Amino acid sequence: MMKKFIVMLLVLCAAILGGCSEQNNTNQPAKTDKVAAAQQKSAQNISFIVYRAAADGSEKLLPEKITLPANDKSLPENALTALVSTKPQDARMDDVVPIGTKVLSLKIDKNGTAYADFSKELAKKGQGSYGEMMLCYAITNTLTEFKEIKRVQILVEGKKVITLSGHMDIEDPLERNKTLL
Repeated sequence: MMKKFIVMLLVLCAAILGGCSEQNNTNQPAKTDKVAAAQQKSAQNISFIVYRAAADGSEKLLPEKITLPANDKSLPENALTALVSTKPQDARMDDVVPIGTKVLSLKIDKNGTAYADFSKELAKKGQGSYGEMMLCYAITNTLTEFKEIKRVQILVEGKKVITLSGHMDIEDPLERNKTLL
């Protein structure tokens, strides 16, 4: 009887000790898995700068950093879409993109010209000269943040337009306007 008791005690001790070492080994990979998951999550995000008009009416464009989940679109296309579809997060910034405007496409040629095509809402009538200038250069300066883009041709429904609201000539591609920054 005593032999059976000792054997059961030894088996119980072995099971407890085996369980403890097993538990310690599984905790380490769990910590590593958490770190790997955090790194993978941050790798799944993209960040870029968009430019928005200053809310105080000064002729300045202010940079806003946007971070989004990664997707199959290029960084310039994500930036342009974010400029059009999101609102400023800072009260010092104003949204000059007409409501309902959509990005139809963005193509970049080998010479560094981006062709940014928008829905007809971009050419909203009644926008003043300040609003039109800030809108055109918010688009242009956002896209020229990317080294492959040197100038931007703004299109409406796939066509070149002379102006959006009658105040600024955009028939030719626009270059980055550093004086507004």
